[in-house]
Amino acid sequence: MKRYIRVLKKLGLKEKEVQIYLDLVEFGASSITDILERTWLHRPEAYRLIPLLIEEWFIIELKKSKRRLFEAESPEKLLWLLENLENDLQNIIPDLISMHSNAMKRPNVKYQEWKKSISYIFSDIVNTLSKWDIFYRVSSEKDVEKANSYIPKDYREKRDKKHLERYVIMSETTSAAKKPRLEREMVTIPPELDEFTDNVQMIIYGNKVAFIDFNSEASIIIENAFIAGFQLKLFKMLYGSLKKKDNI
Repeated sequence: MKRYIRVLKKLGLKEKEVQIYLDLVEFGASSITDILERTWLHRPEAYRLIPLLIEEWFIIELKKSKRRLFEAESPEKLLWLLENLENDLQNIIPDLISMHSNAMKRPNVKYQEWKKSISYIFSDIVNTLSKWDIFYRVSSEKDVEKANSYIPKDYREKRDKKHLERYVIMSETTSAAKKPRLEREMVTIPPELDEFTDNVQMIIYGNKVAFIDFNSEASIIIENAFIAGFQLKLFKMLYGSLKKKDNI
């Protein structure tokens, strides 16, 4: 019996509806009184559920003499119901795919205000990017040592194991505290243009853009391919312009 209930519930029936249907399959045409005696359902429940079962083609109503009886549809009718359900699904699937596609295009924004949320961004970079991928960073931190304190212990190991490359734009003061690395390309903001000490970072990786405010320990991650692509274009234009100045 439990197996029947489990399978029939997959057709959209609730357990008490299945009880009524299986009772009529087993005992044939019956009055509401007969059904109640065998299923132990309450009369108001039966009066509410039976019309639903008739509407969904699981049972039919008969009138014999002056008696009102109910009978289960042939179990073979279940296959017909299943075919109809499959046809209905086939008709709505294109619309569902379109709705899902539109939802995926919407930006997913995550805003957090705690120290661990900053560490999460660095973990997310090394965990989501593939081997030899590139990420892009604009850094204006005031204190390099303090900014580094947010980096998880396993960050550098994972980053180097994946051979992740990065392009960085930062102030001349900050760059002086950085050791040269083969997998890091770096340009600087000229001090006469701006001191660049806002204490904020922007990182573009994959289809995400992350903003870190070290002043308030707040962070924002925007996950959207279009926004990430647009920010990357702006980064490359600025990087290219600064690179030319460095080479003059």
